[in-house]
Amino acid sequence: MAVNERSCSEHSSKVKICGLTNLDITRRVIQMKPDHIGFVFAPSRRQVDPQRVKQWLFQLSREEQELPDIVGVFANPTREELKQVLDLAPITSVQLHVKNNTALLAWIKDHYDVQIWRSIPINGSDEGIFYSISTAVNELDVQYADVVLLDTYCPMQGGGSGKVFDWTVIPAYTDALAEFELPLYIAGGLTPDNVELVVREYGIQGVDVSSGVETNGVKDVVKVQEFIERVRGK
Repeated sequence: MAVNERSCSEHSSKVKICGLTNLDITRRVIQMKPDHIGFVFAPSRRQVDPQRVKQWLFQLSREEQELPDIVGVFANPTREELKQVLDLAPITSVQLHVKNNTALLAWIKDHYDVQIWRSIPINGSDEGIFYSISTAVNELDVQYADVVLLDTYCPMQGGGSGKVFDWTVIPAYTDALAEFELPLYIAGGLTPDNVELVVREYGIQGVDVSSGVETNGVKDVVKVQEFIERVRGK
């Protein structure tokens, strides 16, 4: 499945709403027609059980809800951990926060019809980029990547910190990845208040948000709607 081709012509930057944790919020979010939704299978306060995700998506399909790209988020998973999820839930993309592991990426592509999102952690401190750009790109194993995601470095998982990184590094990554023609998404501290700026200023292909559309740790559908509208210029 391509990265949600249904909305390519509708707007230039795509939207992923990540960290969904129950059926009701998943239903309400997909009715806003994001390009991707994400379920976290890595250790996190938003971690969900794949059996429940399967049940939610089955129920939504029965309701004839149009499902977007379904992204499963993993941090340093083993093959068995991936298999337990991908054999059960109808995941269409796998987002990996993991150091270079060519064998794992090849195994995923050999066994599952999914897209692979490769995450590059960016240091959010004044020290600048966590990896050099050349090292980061070399570790992507671009032959197995379908999307590249820049996210603020988190020592526990690599990403998912909810903090903004230095956006001025984005053009350097855009240039470094240009020859591979991979979509470049960003995450980290995005909110309805700042997402329009980064989309317009840097022309990125997509944005990924979780905590930035929450109130007291719970997805806020008003903020989700506002976020999507800001990205799409409505």
